[in-house]
Amino acid sequence: MNRPLSSVLSAGLRAGAVVVLILLLYACSRLNTADNKDNVSKNDSSLVDPGQKKSAEIESDTLKSADLPAIIVYQGKPVKVMSWKDKLGDNLLLLTETGEFASADSAEFSDNRDSELHVYHYVRQGTAWTKIATVNDQINSCPVDIVTRFIPGALFITDLNADGVAECTFAYHLTCTGGVDNKVMKLIMLENKNKYVIRGTTSVNIGGEIPGTMKYEAGIPERFKVFMIAKWKAFEREHYN
Repeated sequence: MNRPLSSVLSAGLRAGAVVVLILLLYACSRLNTADNKDNVSKNDSSLVDPGQKKSAEIESDTLKSADLPAIIVYQGKPVKVMSWKDKLGDNLLLLTETGEFASADSAEFSDNRDSELHVYHYVRQGTAWTKIATVNDQINSCPVDIVTRFIPGALFITDLNADGVAECTFAYHLTCTGGVDNKVMKLIMLENKNKYVIRGTTSVNIGGEIPGTMKYEAGIPERFKVFMIAKWKAFEREHYN
């Protein structure tokens, strides 16, 4: 039975309208999904406290030894000078190494030498500089090879607990050895007048791994300890070809 042309056209228009409606609904659905993703992304980022992102970062500057105030007294040769500002005031951190020099007993034992390294933390409030922390370490009467050096790149100025007072973290080697051995290593954090220490030895790879050791002191705040252990692991390994 033949249907009138008008009836066929009407049915076609209705079908076309349905298709258009479905396409519009689908497009709206995709837009809503995209908006929701953006909102989720924004919400996720808002869950991170901006203060937490910045809490571990203290803006610091590297100075030359010639920039040190005349009142700053030190032993050895400066290898690193850092400055920054925090709640304590203007800060200076000075790392020095003496190099080798004759031991007190070198008249009797001519091969014996000493070597030292030093760390000084000064704070200025007003016009007065005050020394608030020092670290002194040394090798004495060593007749073989001496290693007393700060590890390059292992110096960090942070505020991990976001209390407005910076922590200074550094690491160094300290060894008297006659061969390729595990070196004594120390990683120290200074916070105001507090000192936290990890001690141990480096791990050495001379074709096979000779593992090192690590021991941290009791009483290190957990956030500091996590940071210090991570830095220890980053610098503990030595390679020899």
